Amino acid sequence: MIVLAGDIGGTNTRLALFEVSGDTYTLVIEKTYPSASQSSLNAIAERFLGEARAAIPSAAVPPHRACFGIAGPVEGNVCRATNLPWVVDGRALSQQLSIPHVRLVNDFYAAALGSLSVSTEGLVALGGGPRDPRGPVAVLGAGTGLGEAFLLWSHTESRYQVVPSEGGHADFAPRTPLECDLLRHLAAKYGRVSYERVLSGQGLVDAYAFLNEEAAFRMLGRSDTASAMAAGDPAAVISRRALDGSDPVCAAALATFCGVLGALAGNLALALLTTGGVFIAGGIAPRVLPFLQKGLFRDAFERKGRLQPIVARIPVFVVTHAQPGLLGAATVAAAL
Repeated sequence: MIVLAGDIGGTNTRLALFEVSGDTYTLVIEKTYPSASQSSLNAIAERFLGEARAAIPSAAVPPHRACFGIAGPVEGNVCRATNLPWVVDGRALSQQLSIPHVRLVNDFYAAALGSLSVSTEGLVALGGGPRDPRGPVAVLGAGTGLGEAFLLWSHTESRYQVVPSEGGHADFAPRTPLECDLLRHLAAKYGRVSYERVLSGQGLVDAYAFLNEEAAFRMLGRSDTASAMAAGDPAAVISRRALDGSDPVCAAALATFCGVLGALAGNLALALLTTGGVFIAGGIAPRVLPFLQKGLFRDAFERKGRLQPIVARIPVFVVTHAQPGLLGAATVAAAL
């Protein structure tokens, strides 16, 4: 069986065909497109299937099942993308692509399933004890936005069921004087401040701009950082200069990011008592893994007062596998 899987974010749209045999998923072809390159997912999917047909003769027949994980809430198989000017309709996609079964899910619905499917080589542990293989699981991750999802074990079906979430848009709760000042800075710029305003690529850029104006940091920054940010991806520049130690303000911005991410992950661990673990996916975490491993993340994760001993036992894993969202979407498609 051949299935079409998609992982659609605000920056990139990743599409792939998988051959499914039992529990084995073999990648046939995969391509990545800038999400803004086309006016709709329909157009990108048509282009992908055309390129797949040209490259691989076995892809000449359209797949019978497809699933697309999209960054945004899904209702009635329709999604209004959060960070794209798209309204995606699963029924319209089915008709246009001649695929009988098409399902839309939140991108972190797919990422949650995929995170549990990756091998141990695609995971890096960040402390805690062993995971309960049937315990509740939280998955979150930052990229263009901030995604969250949860998994609960179904004893009747002997598998995890996904609970989608838009918790990334919950109100940001600062913990330190510096984070309180960051909240005021962001509130002046945006009005309401969600966790996504801090834990995203733009959030990292905003944290750098805030720190660069603070008296304690103003004289520490590198003058060439701004020009490098103007010439490339600003968040990537900040991350790179934080990791190589070339700009103290970039390092402080990334440290703030890691602390807030750890605190939020710890909140989710408390809310659901995630004995099955907390998985950090998304585009940013694997790229800044050395910073996450320094201890700022785990310290913020465990700093929960009297309940610290409980949270300390909960394992955290960074998902370094390149495409957990595609794996999860393929899993959903195969079951349609």
